[in-house]
Amino acid sequence: MVAAALGIVFFSALLWLSVQTPQAASVPVLLEPGSPAPNFELTTLTGETAVLDDYIGDVVLINFWATWCPPCKAEMPAINAYYQANQAKGLTVLGVNAQEDQRTVSQFIEANGFTFPILLDSQGDVAAQFQVRSYPTTIVLDRAGAIQYIHNGLITAAQLETIVTPYLDDL
Repeated sequence: MVAAALGIVFFSALLWLSVQTPQAASVPVLLEPGSPAPNFELTTLTGETAVLDDYIGDVVLINFWATWCPPCKAEMPAINAYYQANQAKGLTVLGVNAQEDQRTVSQFIEANGFTFPILLDSQGDVAAQFQVRSYPTTIVLDRAGAIQYIHNGLITAAQLETIVTPYLDDL
């Protein structure tokens, strides 16, 4: 009888441990040049839905930014000018805002006259998908949707020209 009770306790402990033991944690895939960009869907400032995969065929510059970020604000005029000059060549710029409310973001964009699409990452899920650790972060995708370049920090007009233009000329 004691053996049966010990057996029940032993199997109960095993069952409890199997429920309590964490399964192997999934390791996030490291995003690097050449890897496909993870697809996402976000709402634009105008209330439309933007899906990254819809831009396959374009060179896509994804810029993660915030209104509270001085380097973000400093680089946006250069990004906007580059976008306006190269939109007809198949350049899409997606400005992904870092969890700010729509009113704050809209006021900033309107006050500065930026014309590229602004997406609201209200929960920070897309920034997490792209492993953004600092603002601004800019990611360049080729026409097939593969990551070609990841830039942390302020990006200049000269860097945009050097980094992005070769992908625009690849038709």
